[in-house]
Amino acid sequence: MSRWKKKSYDGIHNYVEKIEDVLLSESSWSTTDSECSGCIHLSREESLQSEGFSGPGLELATLPPIQTFVANRDNSSAWNIHSNANCIHSASSHCMVAGGLRTSVGQTAAPHFSLDIRGGMLQQLSLLAAGAQPWHHNICTAHSRRFAYAATLAIYVYEAEEGSNEWQLFSILADHRKTITCLDWHPCSEDLLASAALDQRVCVWSVSRQCVLYAINICRVPTVVAWCTGHRDLLSFSTQVGPLQLWDYAENSEPFPFREDYGYPHAIVSYRWHPTVPGRLVVGHNDGKITVYREDATVSHWNSRILDSETSNNNNSCCNFTISDLGKSRYSAFPDGGEDTDDHNLVTLEWDTCSPDYILVAYRGGALWLVDINTMRIITKYILPVSASISTLAWLPDAPGMFVTGDAEKGILRVWTVNKSTPVETCVLKDTGFHVLCATRVERAPVTQKIHQDLSNDLVSERKGLMVPNVAIVTLFKDGGVGLYHLRRKQWIFNREHGHTETIFDCSFKPEDSDLLATGSFDGSIKIWKIDTLEAVDTLPNCSTIIYSVSWAPADLNCIVAGTSGGDVFIWDVGKHKILQDITSHKDKKVFCVTWNQKDARRIASAGESGFCYVHQVSGTLLQDYRHPGPVYGCDWRDADVLATGCEDGRIRIFCVTKNRKDPVTELKAHAKKVFRVKWNPVYDDILCSGSDDSSVRIWSYSKAQCLNILVGHSDHVRGLVWCPEVPFLLISGSWDRTMRVWDARHAACLDVVLDHGADVYGLSIHPVRPFLLASCSRDSTMRLWSLASFVAPLYLKVLAGRPDDEIIKINEPKTFSSGLHLCGLRAHHLQAALQKTDASYQPNKKLKLFADLFCGDVRVRNLWDLVYILQGHTDISLLSPNYTQSIMHHSHIIKCSLAMAAEQEMDASRGQGVAGRKHSSAESQEALAESYLRCGAVQQYCELMTRLHQWDHALALAPAVSVDYWRKLMTRHAEQLLSDDNEACVPYLLATRDADKLINFHIGRGHLDKAFAECIALSKMSHHNRKGAPPEVPPRAVSAEINGFSLVQGRTVECARLVAQWHLLHGAPIIASCALLAVDDVKGALSVLLQGHELELVVAVGRLLGSEVPQGDNTDAEEINCVVETAVRYLTYRAIRLSLWDLAIELAQTLPEGVNQTILKAEVILSHTGTQQERDTLYETAKFPPPAECFDKAVGSVQDQVLYLLLSTQPHKGISRSIEFLQEQINGGNLDRSSVWYVLRLVQAVPLVHSTGKWAVPGDERGALLALSAYLGAVKAAMLKYTTIVPYLLSHASYILEKHRPAGCEFLSEHINTARTKWEKEDCSWDIDTSQDFGLWCDVGITRVSGSHLPRHSDSQTCCITNQIIKGPSYFLENGESSMGQNDALMWAKVHPYSPMGTGYRLNPF
Repeated sequence: MSRWKKKSYDGIHNYVEKIEDVLLSESSWSTTDSECSGCIHLSREESLQSEGFSGPGLELATLPPIQTFVANRDNSSAWNIHSNANCIHSASSHCMVAGGLRTSVGQTAAPHFSLDIRGGMLQQLSLLAAGAQPWHHNICTAHSRRFAYAATLAIYVYEAEEGSNEWQLFSILADHRKTITCLDWHPCSEDLLASAALDQRVCVWSVSRQCVLYAINICRVPTVVAWCTGHRDLLSFSTQVGPLQLWDYAENSEPFPFREDYGYPHAIVSYRWHPTVPGRLVVGHNDGKITVYREDATVSHWNSRILDSETSNNNNSCCNFTISDLGKSRYSAFPDGGEDTDDHNLVTLEWDTCSPDYILVAYRGGALWLVDINTMRIITKYILPVSASISTLAWLPDAPGMFVTGDAEKGILRVWTVNKSTPVETCVLKDTGFHVLCATRVERAPVTQKIHQDLSNDLVSERKGLMVPNVAIVTLFKDGGVGLYHLRRKQWIFNREHGHTETIFDCSFKPEDSDLLATGSFDGSIKIWKIDTLEAVDTLPNCSTIIYSVSWAPADLNCIVAGTSGGDVFIWDVGKHKILQDITSHKDKKVFCVTWNQKDARRIASAGESGFCYVHQVSGTLLQDYRHPGPVYGCDWRDADVLATGCEDGRIRIFCVTKNRKDPVTELKAHAKKVFRVKWNPVYDDILCSGSDDSSVRIWSYSKAQCLNILVGHSDHVRGLVWCPEVPFLLISGSWDRTMRVWDARHAACLDVVLDHGADVYGLSIHPVRPFLLASCSRDSTMRLWSLASFVAPLYLKVLAGRPDDEIIKINEPKTFSSGLHLCGLRAHHLQAALQKTDASYQPNKKLKLFADLFCGDVRVRNLWDLVYILQGHTDISLLSPNYTQSIMHHSHIIKCSLAMAAEQEMDASRGQGVAGRKHSSAESQEALAESYLRCGAVQQYCELMTRLHQWDHALALAPAVSVDYWRKLMTRHAEQLLSDDNEACVPYLLATRDADKLINFHIGRGHLDKAFAECIALSKMSHHNRKGAPPEVPPRAVSAEINGFSLVQGRTVECARLVAQWHLLHGAPIIASCALLAVDDVKGALSVLLQGHELELVVAVGRLLGSEVPQGDNTDAEEINCVVETAVRYLTYRAIRLSLWDLAIELAQTLPEGVNQTILKAEVILSHTGTQQERDTLYETAKFPPPAECFDKAVGSVQDQVLYLLLSTQPHKGISRSIEFLQEQINGGNLDRSSVWYVLRLVQAVPLVHSTGKWAVPGDERGALLALSAYLGAVKAAMLKYTTIVPYLLSHASYILEKHRPAGCEFLSEHINTARTKWEKEDCSWDIDTSQDFGLWCDVGITRVSGSHLPRHSDSQTCCITNQIIKGPSYFLENGESSMGQNDALMWAKVHPYSPMGTGYRLNPF
């Protein structure tokens, strides 16, 4: 079908510009109109204010290096600055987590604070970066350890990690409001990057700070931007027709034309400054001519010398010039000798870095020339294969005279040298053509990495007479793919399959497989993603149309229906990869929404610009056509028969398909502008919501035909809507204002706002099986995964506290919004059924596992439960998840499963399927299979496969590892094979096997009697020599147990597992990190990693499930595992305190074993309480403490008991004084190894220093002493726990507190702080503390890394108030609502010093 042909990127790009003009037509962004006939016109500069842009019309803006923007918060946000109410935010979150604006019909109410949900946050788990845009050419650049490429609206910067070749997403730069056209890295600074876009704006970025340092607006679109050689702060840019402008941004000066040129007769394709010669410039035009500027002392520093020519069909020389031409302003020329070229469309050009006079030029027709700019003559014409073409080229650093080219149609990379007209090497990297290439140096990896591979590749290169440099090629493909290819190793360092290159309008989870997510995009493609790896498992290639909406078929039908801008509704069979049905009822009108009925798989509804909502059967038969007074933008099925639609007239219409009538059953009239999306509640079938261009979301009752609530907060059109399928009043919305909001629909309360998408948020999706995992997509071309688990934190706390199931699950209540927080959906039914089948003795632990699995948003948690199942003693692999063999397997299964998979691949290959049936050659498939066997330890299978591939040297080299007899048999087989081929190479093998008969017969048959005689003598001497004594001893074969792991190898296996775990932890995947350790039976290590990742629920669930599995003789491990679990429970108790769930906090503390830990934790809960006295008395009783009046009399005995009961008494100030006195004594006496020091510190840290009114609750001297002591001891504890990122800041904070408050009796602390700082700077870890005495105090070792903390921010970067570094992942806002910390730093800080780093005395509670 012609409709599925590959579309023209140029045509789509023109349409993109039109769409963006419409999107920005009502925005505040403006540029200065110009009367100068197209020349760049700039207004005078204005400084950016700290609050952000002062208004429209800002033309020239300069941002100080450390200045950041603070977004204006809307009325739905109000900061709670109570002592325990600091706010945790996801990246770019700007809303209070404890309530929001409540709006009912016609009126505005006061802020409402939910009783059950006291806050939450959307935690970003994964990010699918946008693909590289195919519209513009100058969108890729590299510098040292970084490279960057431009998607449509953002620049993605990747960085190599120190000491390795691992490349990670480092930064997302998003400030342009239209498609980015070009970018360039500063040649001398890896932190400065320049960009320009269709918004007519040129920006200079700080990559590390992720902010615009300088910006300028012009009146036309800049297409090329480049740094000027020899001047650090001089930037050049040009529009398509010129002029080329120079801008000294550091001086805040206006740009000026280069050489006073004001344009060119032909459009500029690209221009390049010479990298070493200042002032030398070459400009390429679309007619194939080249303009050359060069410095000339006879005119001026910026003089030009350009060669003029006649037309390309003139047979005379086109380079005639004289000395008098030296002063002329501009000359253009087509290279002499290239007139016979058919296609003069210039593609790109680059300077030869080793010569000031040579350039490399490529043309669309396939011409590739080395040109001398002095004579404008072609030095070398390079010959490409027939039908080959060039889209990009790049010179290789550290390799004079070498360059690479990328084919425009196929992913063929060719390596060239300037002195040879044909490529010296060709690499096929992909089926898709190249878009852009650039080269960068590669840091050498550690010696232990890739030694053999580098040596082998070097040898190959030497045999070819070519030394390939140690460089990496950044590759952008036309399908949006991005990669980094190591040229010497012939392998990918980094290769990410293409994401979408344009707006993603919709996303949808597959009903039968919650691992698969489909996305539909403006780029005309539908992609299906595996959400645990974010890999595209299937793609419907680019169509000649836009995909607005996608919907999966129900049950096991593996089909997708899509609506397009061309008016088509088509059904794609994913399994067969073909279009089953193409429905054209909408004619050529856009189809904005399609939805497949999940109750009746025969029905599909579609709504569009035609003003109709059509209901079709899958066969294409039209069932109903519902006319509307205007375009229909949204539709959604409630059940098999009831359908709701949203129309341009602002009304919602509800139809019953089974009734033979065209009129709606109900019509809801409320929105002032068009209704774009309607969604039925998945639990309560009487409730639906609607989103509109009036920026509101409304909640409706279908039966009452009444609006229940209006959700106000968005500042632009609402697009995405989705209900949480388990908590029916949780609603998520997305808008053109770039935000996602989470609402409590019962009270119209905004619970969280996330600004992480850089543009309009269109599609939202949640799968019923994973009700707390949210997928979102946007005009920024990204797809993101989020966890909603924080919104239901009280439910899991109830599970841990052992509350009855009916407090958590409500599945039989009336179909209306519930008054409390409960689970009510499909997963709740499954949970209840599973709990009823569980044995009573095993139910508590089983319950923890089931609920932990439900609330964890990370899909990779299945791998964790598979390993837990194995460690519990189960051996049946068939009961594990289907993806187990593709995940981290237990060490006892790796060999078994790998061998089974390798055998299956071998069978498939023998049948011509599987690996051998792919595009790779059969030999490559067999080699890959042989390597699979070798990795499994199956050496004999490896050797046999190598013999089939005739790689006898490899087989014979490893054969002795099987046995000496097998090696001899293999030698004999090889010798016989060579004999059959009459190959003289058989002689050494016959000698080695001592087969005299065959050896002598071979020589006699060839007439070589002298050789036969000589080698017969050699064989006789070999036999005689062996008879003189015993043959040399062959080392006995090692026992398999000794090889596979009970001594040295086992230790190295655990070491490798820990390295893998540490890598995953640092990259924001603590669950995978724990799986790596569980795979080698390291339960304590796995729990510790989960604790570092703040996966507290999983720590408790896994710890209690596996704690009883520890061998009876290993009491140490069992005790340490219990300590880790108890620490997680303590942190969860702090979470209950943050949510003001005081009774639940006491119950959680009581789940700990009786002893000092439980007593201290219960006291912390009571001391933190900020409620009424009646509630406080109840807590005393529940915690089994005596009343406050009696506590004073019990303050006897140890200092720990004295402080405990004094603080709980009616005279807590005495407890504070006693604790301060005790801590001062212990610091002076050097007794910090006593556990009582740290328990007393925990007790006194629980005392609120500030009332909810903002007044101090503790007198001045005691307050200052407590803060100073807490900060110093917190620094010591952080050093012992290896919280390396915060130790120096805690010490500085302690000094600041001492200087600010000057508490009496703490003068000595300055000396201790200075000593500690000196120790830390010298990396002296001798703090004289024995952590083995009380492991429970010191088990949380290592830097905290929560899930998603490796992800860079997109549209709103925040700077950490203590480290002054850009925050990655979620942030934690302090009491003033502006200062923030990364959640990792906030957690570590709060664990050792739970007071604000601002010195205000407010408590931190990021748990």
